[in-house]
Amino acid sequence: MDILFVDKLEAASNLPRPDRDATPRQQRYYVWTVGCQMNISDSDRLEAALQGVGYSPATRPEDASFIVLNSCSVRASAEERILGKIGELQRIKRALPDTKIVLWGCMVGPNNESIFKARLPMVDHFVSPSAVDQVVALAPNPIYQIDEPALPVRDWTSPPVSVHVPIQYGCNMTCAYCVIPLRRGRERSRSLEEIAEEVRRIVARGAKEITLLGQIVDSWGHDLPGRPTLANLIETVHDTPGLLRLRFLTSHPAWMTDRLVATVARLPRCQPELNLPVQAGHDAVLKIMRRGYTVARYRDLVGKIRAAIPNVALTTDVIVGHPGETREHFEHTVALANEIRFDKIHIAPFSARPGTLAYEQEHDPALAVSAEEKHERRRMLEQVQERIATEINARFLDQTVEVLVEGEAKGKWRGRTGGNKLVFFEHPADWTGRLAQVHITQTSPWSLQGRVLSSAEK
Repeated sequence: MDILFVDKLEAASNLPRPDRDATPRQQRYYVWTVGCQMNISDSDRLEAALQGVGYSPATRPEDASFIVLNSCSVRASAEERILGKIGELQRIKRALPDTKIVLWGCMVGPNNESIFKARLPMVDHFVSPSAVDQVVALAPNPIYQIDEPALPVRDWTSPPVSVHVPIQYGCNMTCAYCVIPLRRGRERSRSLEEIAEEVRRIVARGAKEITLLGQIVDSWGHDLPGRPTLANLIETVHDTPGLLRLRFLTSHPAWMTDRLVATVARLPRCQPELNLPVQAGHDAVLKIMRRGYTVARYRDLVGKIRAAIPNVALTTDVIVGHPGETREHFEHTVALANEIRFDKIHIAPFSARPGTLAYEQEHDPALAVSAEEKHERRRMLEQVQERIATEINARFLDQTVEVLVEGEAKGKWRGRTGGNKLVFFEHPADWTGRLAQVHITQTSPWSLQGRVLSSAEK
């Protein structure tokens, strides 16, 4: 499983939050999410389902009778953040004992629920990842009954511009550092027909961009009758009426095929952006990590992708300070970053997770990397990537780009290019959900600024 961890730990819901101040506390929920795109997607689906049974969102936990914390176990810091939040909720639980608190997500894996029950007596229920219907069933005061608990998306009367649609759950990989297979279980692909119908309904309600989401998204379908591939799924949903853009993540170098690359290159709604985690730039570390490919294989794959999609934006994930990574190994990672020139690198210092092979390796003095060294390597690679991103984004200066506008942020319109570059511009009109032609007037490593020229509606 590749790390899909979101840089911003506390993720706000993508769902609209109408002003419903008159709604009583007994009919309000509060969802707090830490983690990856899959967690955010799960929370969005949960909120849609809760609204479907008569609940309204609360902006503060004390204003809700039903509180759900969607947790992550990819890093120790994520678990610490959730535990800190639970500590804050103790005050609410004491003052309002009818409050129901649910701990949901990757912290609640098989065979560890009893541990949390003893440690967290203020939590009423513990629910495994992605089990939206189980969480909704715990809501104490539903107004309506759910006839299709697993399909809350039907209640999105006004979905966000860009929606992540999960197409598989779990992971079959055995990467040394990753706890996700232990918490989310083995891979389970949703059927092509179910996914296509969900995409159709979401787009019919107003969404413009769909991201197909999986822990190893390229492996989708291998466990279904007939063994369809991700390329088959993309071809099926590509022509959904009203859909403007189509993406998928997160890929794995061992699963990305020539046909998948050719499909992305051929279909116009597929965006020229791929996330392809490398994790390390030296074969010795990749072997310790159990990644299943070599640096040469990764380099060859990048070459094929760029030959097929010349304007592709490539992002990647890197773990620094994994047990067994020497300074020389790390320098090879830096060299690979300089060679490939990724548009963005998600960099994480290694975090030992109980139950994984790397957890045992971290306790071997011959393999462990100090915390100070981990953070120094992270700082060094961040500096390299900032320089590269500055140079890449500078090429957009005085260029006109097409932007799908997602909404407002601090008085400016915020959207993304096909290559997933963040763009801001000012304009008095409402641009939400529209394609805009934006002339870029300022660049930085993290975003672009410009002025809108016209609509690019299709």
